[in-house]
Amino acid sequence: MPSDGENCVQTAKKTAMCLHSEDKRVRKQALLDLEKFLSDPQNDFSNQDLPNIFAETHMYTLNGFRDKTEAVRQQAIKYMSFFVIDKLPLNDFYLTYVCPVLVERIGSVELIEESEEIRLELVTFLQAIILKYSNSEQLKPFLGDCVVILCESVKDKHPAIKELSCQCVVDLAKALPRDFHMQAENLVKPVVTCFGHQRYKVRVAAIKAIGEIILHSSYKGLDEVVGPMAEKLFDQIPLVRRTVAQVAARWLHEYRDRYSFFHKILPLLLTGLNDEVEETRTEAHQLWEKVGLQYANENEKDLKDQMDFLLEPPKYYPKEIARPNLGCRVLVQRNVGKIAKALAFELTSWQEDIRVRCSQLLCSIALHSEDGLTQNLQELLPAMYSAARDDDKRVVINIIRASEIMGTFIPTKTWYKLVLAAIEDGAHFGHLSVLYGFIKGTPQEYITGSLEEITRLLSDDSICFTRKKKVQIELVKCVEAVSEKFTEKSGPEVGFHLFKIIVATISLRDLDNTHLDVTLLDQLYHTLGYPDCDSLWSAYSSRLLNYINTDPKSWMVVTAQRCIFETILLECGSAFGENLTTIADILVATLDPEADAEARLKTFWALSTAFDNKAVIFRKSRDLTAFFDRLISEVFVPSLVWHPGLTAEALRTMGASCLLCALTPTEGVSLFTDGGVLRALCDKLVPLLVSLMEDASYRSRHLAMECLAVLKKHCCDCRIWENEDLVRIYPEILKRLDDPTEKVRQCALKVLPEIFADAPDAFKEGHYRAHHELIVDTLLTHFDDDDETVRDLVFDALKVISNINAKEVCSKVEKHKPLLCNQQGCDEVLSYLEKLQVK
Repeated sequence: MPSDGENCVQTAKKTAMCLHSEDKRVRKQALLDLEKFLSDPQNDFSNQDLPNIFAETHMYTLNGFRDKTEAVRQQAIKYMSFFVIDKLPLNDFYLTYVCPVLVERIGSVELIEESEEIRLELVTFLQAIILKYSNSEQLKPFLGDCVVILCESVKDKHPAIKELSCQCVVDLAKALPRDFHMQAENLVKPVVTCFGHQRYKVRVAAIKAIGEIILHSSYKGLDEVVGPMAEKLFDQIPLVRRTVAQVAARWLHEYRDRYSFFHKILPLLLTGLNDEVEETRTEAHQLWEKVGLQYANENEKDLKDQMDFLLEPPKYYPKEIARPNLGCRVLVQRNVGKIAKALAFELTSWQEDIRVRCSQLLCSIALHSEDGLTQNLQELLPAMYSAARDDDKRVVINIIRASEIMGTFIPTKTWYKLVLAAIEDGAHFGHLSVLYGFIKGTPQEYITGSLEEITRLLSDDSICFTRKKKVQIELVKCVEAVSEKFTEKSGPEVGFHLFKIIVATISLRDLDNTHLDVTLLDQLYHTLGYPDCDSLWSAYSSRLLNYINTDPKSWMVVTAQRCIFETILLECGSAFGENLTTIADILVATLDPEADAEARLKTFWALSTAFDNKAVIFRKSRDLTAFFDRLISEVFVPSLVWHPGLTAEALRTMGASCLLCALTPTEGVSLFTDGGVLRALCDKLVPLLVSLMEDASYRSRHLAMECLAVLKKHCCDCRIWENEDLVRIYPEILKRLDDPTEKVRQCALKVLPEIFADAPDAFKEGHYRAHHELIVDTLLTHFDDDDETVRDLVFDALKVISNINAKEVCSKVEKHKPLLCNQQGCDEVLSYLEKLQVK
């Protein structure tokens, strides 16, 4: 091989001329031979030899970039990369020929180079040129060519080309830091197209490229990319979100016009503080701390007083939260006015991810702004109300958390006037969720004086008389929050307001809200300082009864006041006996025969349930006679009067059932202390009960007999049971022994012994023998019944009758015995009579 420079050049040129061959293998071999020739260590090239070789061969080798054979083009790129990057010294002369060819192949809108692999190698070649000529004057004239190429290559369909092109953009910005700004904005739109690529590495590379581009661009570039960058905060890949935070932090540090655009860049970093991935959150916090420290240093004169004197956190600062540094807080406070409007708008976005991120951002903004958010609260609240109704629980949790933070810092009189005004205009559960957060977050010292006004509004009928499931839940949460803040200084009305809200919610609760029950009152009586729940009812039930006592006659079954009254009857305990007059007034009106039938049925049922527990409800009552006198005279007597129709029949049955519960004796409870009053009541009730024994409803007939039996016991206790009463009642009961319903027949047989027990002496006299005969004959008629239970009941009745006229019973049994099948029963009766005579 020749050793002098001229022969080397000629040899290289001769080899390069083989590229004109028609044979593709020859052309490819020529390129391989050239590379081998240049890399041979035996060839000692001088400083001028290599440039001369380039000058003589470039027209052939660069033409290989256009070769119709892909393998030749690929080898041509490898050769030129080896020659220009590894062998030739820095000189823009070489780039003068290389760059136009690169522009031609991959820098035009029209696709020239069809092979993805070749396009990738061309971009790799460009990157190598940029890196080699970094920070040199030789690269500067070719900035435009590089940008033209990269504008097209970042839009390439091949992911690897996109990713590498974005890396080239970063390298180019670092290679020409003083000149890149002249072409930077041309790259914005092409690079942003990579943000939506399915491969996350491409998205990461594109975000990093945009970070460099914006640092060298005017404000127009930043305006264009803020939106797409914000969208990447919702990316499913944590690395993408972390990269956004890193780029945003760099902009906050280095962007020359950052003071004018803090409000646009801040959300990109602050959102990362609440990322789902701990690594992202940790890095975002570290970056944010650095940004805050830099801002504080840059504004040291303005913040000097705060740095020197305001070193301690506010008095009630949340202990579980680390307070951001001064620079971070001031930076947000000075820009929150510009952020709040956009944040409020995005909180109601139709996209779920956006609402989640914005709700997280709101928490960060509230924490950093502290009381600086006061001026923007009115703008944020409507969006918060809406977001608090979101189907995504994450949004709701964040909104409530933000409300708590705001309540900690914003003056109570400021927020509660705004929130209560919105609730007055028409409350939904979103309003109540936000109010709950504010109440919970506000320190007790600051809110205790406002609780009376807050609870007065919440206890308004338009709010607490609701049947909406979610409103009820949030209303109870507000009550719990108020209870936590309650003190003796909160005002005398707070207790009643809370009591009314809870009772109304229990009364009107949705079917799904089974957890909203009377146990809610347990926490309330502890809060208000009462010893037990009975004391709570005693304190407020009278006032609540008077409050709902507004035209009870017009109540329908769904009327809120009727439902509350029902709850009071069922749950008030001993407070029932303390409010007999008011309860009687309401019962008389709501159980009027002209009142709504369904409402009357419900009230009768509640009253019956209450009377089942007379020992408790009348524990604090002294004289019940007046109450029962009025109840029977004005409620039960009209209710037992016959009216046509199935509805009327059902009401009579229910009225009789309630009457039975009312009259059933209870140990320690004396219902009637005045015999004269009971006598008058009997004169009214007995005819109606006798008539009821002929009712079409077997249940009514059954109840009528039981009521008569119980009424007889009360008459005996008051010593007003007379012979006329017995004679008037027993024949009607005897008739029921022929009732078509078995249960009624058995009931009649059970009641007869009770009616005939302790019979007046006059009834035992001889001139009542006809009555005795009727009774015994009727009973013996049924002594042969097929049902053993009936035969046993008849036997029990005969034993009681034996105490009235044993002789008559004995003669009748002996007379009918030959005719009866129940011989054993007859023998038992006769045996009983013999023992009775012996006694």
